[in-house]
Amino acid sequence: MRHTFRYMVAPPPEPGQEVALSADDSRHLARVVRRRPGDEVELTDGAGRLWPAVVLGTGPPAVVRVGEARAAPAPAPVALYLGLAEWGRIDLVVEKTAELGLREVVLLTTERTRRVPGPEAWSRRRERLARVGAAAARQSGQAWLPAVRGLVPFSEVLAEIPTGEGYLIDPRGEASLPAAGASGGAPGRMALMVGPEAGFSEREVAAARESGLAVCRLGPTVLRSETAALVAVSLALAATGRFGAAG
Repeated sequence: MRHTFRYMVAPPPEPGQEVALSADDSRHLARVVRRRPGDEVELTDGAGRLWPAVVLGTGPPAVVRVGEARAAPAPAPVALYLGLAEWGRIDLVVEKTAELGLREVVLLTTERTRRVPGPEAWSRRRERLARVGAAAARQSGQAWLPAVRGLVPFSEVLAEIPTGEGYLIDPRGEASLPAAGASGGAPGRMALMVGPEAGFSEREVAAARESGLAVCRLGPTVLRSETAALVAVSLALAATGRFGAAG
C-alpha cells in the first residue's frame, strides 16, 4: 500500500477546487516523493480536517484537485508542560512532539527558571517555535498543527490540569511513569510536567502532590530536560494507545 502524503492548505478548499501548493510543498511533491499527475495526496488545514486530492500537475507550483472533506483522527491525548531551557533544546522538543502528534506544548516558569524572556522576545521566540512545529507536522503528515503556549507560571499549570490527568516528572517520584499511567487502566488523557534544567524545587514537588498530580520518575538516571520530555511523551503515547493506532 502506497503512503499518502499530506500537505497544509489555507483557507479550507471546496470540493472540486483546483489548489496550487506552496513552493516548499511543490518541491517536496515533485522532487522528494516524486508524485506524478493522477497520484493521490491529502490536504489538511491543520485543524483536524482532511481533503483527498489528485495531482493534476507538478509545476511548479504543483496543482491538485480537491475531493470531499473528512474528519481527521483525533490529536494525541497527551499535553506537555515544559520548563524553560536553552532555546535550541526547546526547538528540538517542539519539533519532535509535533512529529508525534501532540496538539500543544506549554512552556512554564518555575522557581528555578534562570531567565524569563520579556514580552517582545517571547513573541519572537513563540513565532519561531510555531514555525518549527508546523514544519515538523507537515513533514510527518500530521493533520493538526501544534500550538505553543507560554509563559505560564507553575501554580497556574497546576490549576488547569484536570484531576487524574497530571504527571510531574521528577527523580523523587514514587513510581515510574509507565506504572503510574497504567495504574487505573489505559488513561484517556495525560498531562506531563517536565522541569527546567535545574529541576523542580521541593516546594513545587509538594504542591504538585497536593494538587493530585502523580510524581513519577523515568528511571535510575537523571535525564536532560529535552530527553526527559521526549521519553515521557513516548511513554504516555504508548500508555494511551496512540502508538500503533491508525492515522
